[in-house]
Amino acid sequence: MIIDLFLYFAKFPNKAGLKSIATNGQSSMSEYADILKSIESLPDQSRVPDIDNYVYGQSFDDLKLRIDKLIGSFLFADYGEFDISDDGHRSFSCSERLAVTVAFKMPSRADILENVIASDRSLKMLSEIHAWMMADSEAGDIPWLERDSLDKAEIIPFVATELSSIGWTLMLNASGSDSLGTHNLCRSFAKQIH
Repeated sequence: MIIDLFLYFAKFPNKAGLKSIATNGQSSMSEYADILKSIESLPDQSRVPDIDNYVYGQSFDDLKLRIDKLIGSFLFADYGEFDISDDGHRSFSCSERLAVTVAFKMPSRADILENVIASDRSLKMLSEIHAWMMADSEAGDIPWLERDSLDKAEIIPFVATELSSIGWTLMLNASGSDSLGTHNLCRSFAKQIH
């Protein structure tokens, strides 16, 4: 699920900004090479090419370290807790809290007018991502996100002085039918017991 989210949001920023996310270049974890191949296979034309960079994860320290090295705009996808519930028919629904931010790393000398422009541009780019998510959900291309999830989304300002950044964040609960596969695992374990 976490890798699926990573690869989904990797479709949006400029492809050149994606490659710099793998600072080690290789790993003993087999998924590492697979993810690099998936990034490489993405189309050269990204969905929102005006987004220069990609940031992904949960750690504020990792986020700050990455943003400190960036120039221009960035997409930051942050994932949170999962809520798993039984729908009453012995099947599970899974909901995850997501925050999708588009922001600009601002120089320390930026004035109010530059901040207004960065805020306007980032809101337009975030709106494009939101529209893509709705279209992908309606097409059935993202099983972890039912279309209803996007109707209850919230867009809030992202002003992070410690990150020298300004932009907007789309907050939503991404709901899908057992996106963690818990129900299928339960059934397979039950067969082993009997």
